Amino acid sequence: MASPAKPHDPAATARLFLRLALGAVATTFLMIVIGAVTRVTESGYGCGPYWPSCNGHIIPEFEDITVVIEYGHRLFALIVGAFAIGVSVMAWRHYRAQPLLFTPAMLGVGLFFLQSAIGALTVVIYTHAAHWISVMIHLGNSMFLLAAFIVVYVNGRRLLLPQPPPRTPRFYIPPLQLVLATTLSFMVAMIGAAVAGQNATKACVGYPLCSGEIFPFSQGAPQMVHMLHRLIAGALGMLLIMMLWQARADVSPALRRALQSAFAIYFAQAVLGASIVLVDDRDWLVISRSLHVFFAAATWAAMIAASTYAWLQRLPNNLTTLAQPPSDAVRSATTSN
Repeated sequence: MASPAKPHDPAATARLFLRLALGAVATTFLMIVIGAVTRVTESGYGCGPYWPSCNGHIIPEFEDITVVIEYGHRLFALIVGAFAIGVSVMAWRHYRAQPLLFTPAMLGVGLFFLQSAIGALTVVIYTHAAHWISVMIHLGNSMFLLAAFIVVYVNGRRLLLPQPPPRTPRFYIPPLQLVLATTLSFMVAMIGAAVAGQNATKACVGYPLCSGEIFPFSQGAPQMVHMLHRLIAGALGMLLIMMLWQARADVSPALRRALQSAFAIYFAQAVLGASIVLVDDRDWLVISRSLHVFFAAATWAAMIAASTYAWLQRLPNNLTTLAQPPSDAVRSATTSN
């Protein structure tokens, strides 16, 4: 005699969904960082022109550090895929009626498979002159993948966890400012990838100017690309300072914290950028360039979170998913996440 099926527990489902979404955020971010290490150490061809195998083997001979780094990058991508599939399956089964959860979850799993395809293309054309373009696209897609899972997690906490009595903020950060700052944070990472791809990391002498010029047209294309990276980063910094000043007003505490985090990370990224130019040490160059991508991705993540919080505070206060009552399981999810 078959045992009766256990009743569906919305609180336990919410807890598992949020933990999977948070795992997807964390592993995607680490995948971006490992990808940066792979690029900076020139390990992208560690497995040769083979994909998904490595040098023609499922488990290669780890005779070179480049093999270890590239193979590790691929294995870690599988972990990201497991979280992406887990989030999408749960969203399909339980939250199809909630577009704020379902849509970014489905987008995330789609972007993951696209990421795999771009990664395969990047390996195949590694020796081509335009290889750096595929590397830049690979980074850009991974940033969108990270954004999708951040939106899932932030929206999930609002929709699935019990909330304190709603309070309408007396001030809203203008949406155009948030969109512009988020776009600039993405452009900083993309132009930075172009700087690396064009071997323009050391093209500009001096900091913050490029050999004493703001617009080094006469110096050449590498100098212009490098200086464009700095100018976009400078515009982002000024916009973040303006929004931090605005956030002194009665805005959402979560939004204020996200903006403060974005600026703190941005400042660390700017200091690292200066050190890459001013410090002439090969070992430090490898470390600082990897950390530079780390902080670029973290700035983007903070801005995505800030934009999502800003969007959520404009939604109706009675927005709910399944009218779940507060429970010990949900309170546990609040604490653990």
